[in-house]
Amino acid sequence: MTETNILEVFKALGDEGRLRILRAVEISELSVAEIVEALKMPQSSVSRHLKPLRDSGLLDTRREGTSVYYRRGPVFQDQTFAQLMSEKLAELRGASRDRAAVDRAIELRRKESTKFFDEIAGRYGSLTQPGGGWQALATALAAGFAGQTVADIGCGEGDLTLLLARFAKRVVAVDLSAQMLRVVQERSEEAGVARRVTVGRGDLEKLPLESNSMDAAFVSQVLHHAARPEKALAEAARILKPGGRLILLDLAQHDQEWVRTEWADQWLGFDERELRGWLAGTGFKMEIFQTLEGPTPAFSVVMIVATKEEKKRSK
Repeated sequence: MTETNILEVFKALGDEGRLRILRAVEISELSVAEIVEALKMPQSSVSRHLKPLRDSGLLDTRREGTSVYYRRGPVFQDQTFAQLMSEKLAELRGASRDRAAVDRAIELRRKESTKFFDEIAGRYGSLTQPGGGWQALATALAAGFAGQTVADIGCGEGDLTLLLARFAKRVVAVDLSAQMLRVVQERSEEAGVARRVTVGRGDLEKLPLESNSMDAAFVSQVLHHAARPEKALAEAARILKPGGRLILLDLAQHDQEWVRTEWADQWLGFDERELRGWLAGTGFKMEIFQTLEGPTPAFSVVMIVATKEEKKRSK
């Protein structure tokens, strides 16, 4: 603190009301109305005290819409000063009473929030989306792969690749279509994640990746395009490290024959027994198997998380 600043600080501290305000905002940032209610001080007095506290750097504000909240100011970045103030403020008369009053103000906020959610329970989903939006939620889930090397097998235009590349150490995007891979490269450059994205052209049954090189592999809505799904799963097992995770999303078995001609599907989805058998036969241990609601009633989605089992050492 400068000499001028020190003088302003000591001037601002020369009032019990201001000391009570500082003690209150040490517990939590508070609005003017909350300070008035908690400390039982007239609003005019509170407003009069707030100005010198702000001017001296003892208080700072955070504006949220039309609301203003007061909290400790930059002067408290000096740890020695901050510790001394905390000790001395706790010694003032009425400290426990003021703390209890601030705690009640905070509890009132919680009750107002709880009341709101109680009132809209059952229709909350019609007002908003999880995580503030499905894109935001998907991005948050992708953060679970931070620092890992991940394969996006059958990457298409790279929507999943780009999400993973924001956090993963490296993402290898594999597709049989050279045009799709070109799109992935362009999009990764535009998104600023190109240094963490590698593209590779290859078939599901012959991936351009080394054995035991990936921490995780995504196979999303591509297995039903494979000529031999079991071979594709065996190849996914090959590239994963022991203990690596396979995340598989595909269609549950259905009867929509038109997808063979219009979407070039080789398989009309898969049944659970079939998938479980293939995964067990290719060295995976099933962790999660769920059937989820799909984009239309005709198409349900299968979600699988499986772990590549470590080979048992022979005695």
